Amino acid sequence: MRTTAGTGMHEHVRTFPRQIQVAPTARQFVRQVAAGHPAGEDAILLAAELIANSVVHALDATTVTVTVSVSDALIRIDVRDDGTLGIPHLRSGDPEAEGGRGFVLINQLAQRWGFTREPDGSCCWAEIANPAT
Repeated sequence: MRTTAGTGMHEHVRTFPRQIQVAPTARQFVRQVAAGHPAGEDAILLAAELIANSVVHALDATTVTVTVSVSDALIRIDVRDDGTLGIPHLRSGDPEAEGGRGFVLINQLAQRWGFTREPDGSCCWAEIANPAT
C-alpha cells in the first residue's frame, strides 16, 4: 500500500497474468481493498467490468495491473494492461447480445471514467464517489 501525499488516497496495486481464469482473483483483490467503504460494492462492480475488458479484449497483452486508490471521498480503479491493439469504446447494447454492455454500466455508475493509451500499454479507469459526501 502506498499513500499519495496531500490527497489522503491509499493506493493498492497487484499485477496478474492476462488470463480469463484470474478475473475472480483480481475481483477479490478489489473486494478486500474496498471492504467497508460506502462505495465499495459499486467499486467492485466497476472493477469487474474493467478487468473483464482487459482479459477478454486486450489480445496482445500478457499482464493486467489493477490499482485501487481509496480515500474517504472516493474509490478509483485503474486497470492497465500491456496491450496496444484496439481502442475500448462505448457501444449501444443490443438486448440480444451476450456482451457489449460493460462501458454502458460503467458510464451509469462512475462519476468519471476514461481510457489512456501509452506506448507500452493501455489503461481504463473509473472513479466512484462516496454517496455520503
